[in-house]
Amino acid sequence: MNMMVNKFCEDEDNKKIMSALEGIMSWNKFAKSLVEQVARKGTLSDKQLFAASAMLAKIESNKAKRESKEVKSSLVSVDYSKVKEVLDNAFADKIKTPKLRFDGIVLSRAGDNSKNPGAVYVKVDGFYAGKLHGGYFTPLNAPEGTTEKLISICKDPLTEAVAYGKKFGSCCACGRTLTNHASIEAGIGPICGSRF
Repeated sequence: MNMMVNKFCEDEDNKKIMSALEGIMSWNKFAKSLVEQVARKGTLSDKQLFAASAMLAKIESNKAKRESKEVKSSLVSVDYSKVKEVLDNAFADKIKTPKLRFDGIVLSRAGDNSKNPGAVYVKVDGFYAGKLHGGYFTPLNAPEGTTEKLISICKDPLTEAVAYGKKFGSCCACGRTLTNHASIEAGIGPICGSRF
């Protein structure tokens, strides 16, 4: 009997199916019955294998639909066109990876050859927190209050950039320390300021 089980489970496809069935047998009676049959008889019929595969595919499909709904329900409409324009202007000025720094939030331009061309990536306190893309913010483990801060930044990025510069003494775009008296007063350097 043990040799039959080993032979059945040597097939890579059967091994994957059995592993998936074992993972759900605590809550799925059909999966439990199939796992128990393999333990007793050493094999499953072609019909049982087909039914198991169909059931596992349906479970995966339902899981993907649920996750898609969860992502869609967490989307927040945000007009980030002004921020994107500043980042695109910096890129056009030969800044390879343009970023904008705000109080705890860093926005960066997705590369033209990235998975998300046209997106703006969002980091909060150094950790990835989502992206702005297609007119929406898609949060991913974003701390509470991130969406509200983003909306404020996107509404008036220059005002937020100046506030950052005055608070931290460095330019929100290039990150350099503001040393020129006019730049310190303005909260941003003249070159970076021109991109706004």
